[in-house]
Amino acid sequence: MKLNLDEAWAGALRELLVPTNRIVLTTHHNPDGDAVGSVLGLWHILEQVGVHATAVTPNDFPDFLSWMPGSDTILRFSSSRQKVREVMAGADIIICLDYNGFSRTEDMESLFSASSAKKILIDHHPQPENTFDLSISVVEVSSTSELVFELATEIYGLKAFNADAATCLYAGIMTDTGSFSYACSRGRTLEIAGMLVDSGAVVERIQSLVYNNFSADRMKLLGYCLADKMMVFPEFHAAYIWLTREELKRFNYQMGDTEGLVNYPLSIKGIIFSVIFVENDNHIKVSLRSRGNFSVNEFARKYYNGGGHLNAAGGKSFQPIDATLADFEQLLRQHLQELNAAAI
Repeated sequence: MKLNLDEAWAGALRELLVPTNRIVLTTHHNPDGDAVGSVLGLWHILEQVGVHATAVTPNDFPDFLSWMPGSDTILRFSSSRQKVREVMAGADIIICLDYNGFSRTEDMESLFSASSAKKILIDHHPQPENTFDLSISVVEVSSTSELVFELATEIYGLKAFNADAATCLYAGIMTDTGSFSYACSRGRTLEIAGMLVDSGAVVERIQSLVYNNFSADRMKLLGYCLADKMMVFPEFHAAYIWLTREELKRFNYQMGDTEGLVNYPLSIKGIIFSVIFVENDNHIKVSLRSRGNFSVNEFARKYYNGGGHLNAAGGKSFQPIDATLADFEQLLRQHLQELNAAAI
């Protein structure tokens, strides 16, 4: 069933997305497939209808996403700070894709408050901040890329979708649903995927570029995590993986190499809650996944200064790795009743 969008959203976007406005498309720090896919998908759609926009990310993204058409046009704040400052300062419209608060852009956050541009949210994460001039927040869709499709077809119709736009949006939906294995219980998601294929997205090519494009070091890191760094707690229906900076260096870590590792423990019978802790220079990156009704969004918000979705969330710990792990094991004991209930 087609998404029942607020008619005012499409009308407001139609008035704002015009050639005379200077438009900037942004997404969150450490962009994933849906972040890059939704930004580039919308960028191609706007170019197709004669509206120019500039795409900006806070930092770089993994090599397995850099093949997306148009990725070479994206400005990275981490390497083009002055240029991005100029673009943001001169913008009339800033569109915020796949994040629900300016803090998710990390070092770019101050650029939003300094800009007089209208800020538009297009996102599917729950609990958006009340800092946007127009908030298009729909949590039931699989991904922001799916939401971009719905909005764009409402405004422009399918004529705006060339093969490049379709490819980027398909990649965004595919990665945010784990190749349609979760977050896609709505038949509409699969219907949209089919329409994107009809518009030029080549499924086999996209699958191969995203999932068959890893380095040998990344595969060795995966094996090491599963053999030596995975702790399983059947009594709590939980498991975690942890990696130190030294271990990342040992396996010649490249950005994106730990992407998806958190999902592997969920393949173990009886495990419904999985976390990976990755040590960075000044914090521990925490990625959380679950099956069923155990909310990792609430868990991440409460304990790790983060958030996300019911079954996928992220955050940070500012304690040393040993203390972070010890605290997490204690939290498992505190949440035993909820974990048991969700495992039934």
